[in-house]
Amino acid sequence: MSLLEKQINAIKEIYRELDKAKSNIKPVILGKFALTVYTQGLYPASNISLLFPDLELLRKVLKELGYQHIGNDYWLKDDIALEISKNFELIATGKFNQVEVDTEIMNVISLEDLLADMMNQCLEGDNLVCDLIKVLIASYRDMIDFHYLYTGLKNKKAVIKFKELRRELGEI
Repeated sequence: MSLLEKQINAIKEIYRELDKAKSNIKPVILGKFALTVYTQGLYPASNISLLFPDLELLRKVLKELGYQHIGNDYWLKDDIALEISKNFELIATGKFNQVEVDTEIMNVISLEDLLADMMNQCLEGDNLVCDLIKVLIASYRDMIDFHYLYTGLKNKKAVIKFKELRRELGEI
């Protein structure tokens, strides 16, 4: 079984345990693992980042599933590394998508919010991330809400860079 399959199974297991605990919400996948989901595994991530407002319940579930707490918000079980995000502002301001993975619905940060986060790295000079942004724009051009994306950006250089990348793709 590949690492990606193990990671997907780990998320499914966490979702099932939260269902058993009668939680009516599910964690949202963030960061590089969200990129892994959107690229369908072409960009592998070594760890899973999850956002969930009930930290106490999530920690309890992780302990019950055999994860070891290794530092502030990191958990480890075999070769599955998991990070609990405390970026709670995303709950109020961000969006998420429900993505079907192996017949299960998983909550993933919206593509727009992921792209905005990635743009910060692109602007810092990470050309690989700039290229990944172009891949995502080309792959999901009809699904991306550019108005939402642009209005949510605090850095106007990011808007300029997005437009530049879209021009390179022949979009605008």
